[in-house]
Amino acid sequence: MAGAQSKVPVVVIDGQIALPLPGQPPTHILKSPIACFKGTTENEAFMMSLAAAIGLDVAPVEARTVEGRQFRLVERYDRGRDNLGVMRRIHQEDFCQSLGVPPESKCASEGGPTFKDCFELLRRASARLAMDIAKLLGATIFNLIVGNADAHGKNYSILYDDQGPRMAPLYDLLSTVAYPDLSAKLAMRIGKRATLAEMDGEGWKAFAEDAGIGFALVRRRVSEISGAVMTYGGDASAIVQGDPAAAAEVTKSKQNRAIPVSLSV
Repeated sequence: MAGAQSKVPVVVIDGQIALPLPGQPPTHILKSPIACFKGTTENEAFMMSLAAAIGLDVAPVEARTVEGRQFRLVERYDRGRDNLGVMRRIHQEDFCQSLGVPPESKCASEGGPTFKDCFELLRRASARLAMDIAKLLGATIFNLIVGNADAHGKNYSILYDDQGPRMAPLYDLLSTVAYPDLSAKLAMRIGKRATLAEMDGEGWKAFAEDAGIGFALVRRRVSEISGAVMTYGGDASAIVQGDPAAAAEVTKSKQNRAIPVSLSV
């Protein structure tokens, strides 16, 4: 499977995890921790849970532990049962695939999609344009707040189901700024701004122009999402089990970034 992390396609039946039979569509993705970065399992599980809690559409994810080893179990949204109850695959394409960009060029700095490209793609492809424009806008703001610098063209997808083409639920939400060895520069610049420290009103105005949406809407959503993250009552303790210090650090980090994002516009 594509991606930087170790992933195994599995089926979950009555809560039990198994490898799929030949030709059987996997129902979930099992993701193991990234060996060189501590706590990626808890990090992603918390960020996905946080995004869902503030109203963003995300793929269901669960942090699990077996014999002291942690992993994430992500439910596949590109699955559905036919009239006979048989599980079937639903076609999807990530934004790089839809735009004809090779995976090795997934980041904008490498020739991959920019936000302007992504919003233009939705305008050409989406059957529910207003909802999908709002979804991509929300994802952009959320990723800036939580410090997900790895939100590139392969981390957004279009789902082709019986409702017509539409933007898929969000996935691979990870606070990459938690790891100093990783670059803090965004995979896709927001209005020519590459980091949170650079972000300002002019950057948001340029982003709004690239996205083809009104600046007033962008400003309102920045305020709403920042406020929702800051006032979210949950913390990471239920996700980052057995490590109170890590839980406190993750919870504090989202607060520390939400405030400057809210002020940047």
